[in-house]
Amino acid sequence: MAEGFKKINEAAMKAVATGNYGEAAAIFTEGLALEEKLGLTKQIAESHANIGNVHFSAGEYDEALSHLIKAFDLFRKASNTVGAVSVSLTIAAVMEIKGDDAGAQKQLETALRMSRTGEQRGMAFYRIGGFNMRNGNHYKAQEAFNRAIMELERLNRQDDLLLCLLTRASLFTQMDRHTLAARDVARANSIARSNDRLMKKFSAAVSELGLDNLLS
Repeated sequence: MAEGFKKINEAAMKAVATGNYGEAAAIFTEGLALEEKLGLTKQIAESHANIGNVHFSAGEYDEALSHLIKAFDLFRKASNTVGAVSVSLTIAAVMEIKGDDAGAQKQLETALRMSRTGEQRGMAFYRIGGFNMRNGNHYKAQEAFNRAIMELERLNRQDDLLLCLLTRASLFTQMDRHTLAARDVARANSIARSNDRLMKKFSAAVSELGLDNLLS
């Protein structure tokens, strides 16, 4: 049985990787039907999360939200904070895209409140920072990014730390604090410098965020 579920997930993820979102959703739904027959609560929650993520990637936000909320409720009832926090952050992203800023903020606060690890807190603060930055709440965004960076530094999460530093640098440019922005870019550069993969990520993020003029 476990092997069967593994094959279903592998087939679905392969479809996702090639952009065949409809096929991926159908495969995950097939697995979900079987899990529901067997009463496998954890797997049911994971399948709803997977289906929701597929619909999100396809831009089908109402369908995504429906499945993600089901996944969140199941994870929370099962006291699975890892699943609940992850899904909560995705729900917030969908709500923000749909223009429901109040709902997105509430979901982000829920994710932070439920976070039990430094990694979870770091990602929750990072997303809260991005939310406030997009809504023009610069000082709230800076405070959240500061907290995120503290958590990610402590855990040595270089990929996430790099992106958080560059996003804070983008915030500082909006606040006309260019010296601080340049400092964050230089720090991110020093993290990426010794790793080709991180350097590619750094270069892409710098370009996307319009920070090229801060490179020394």
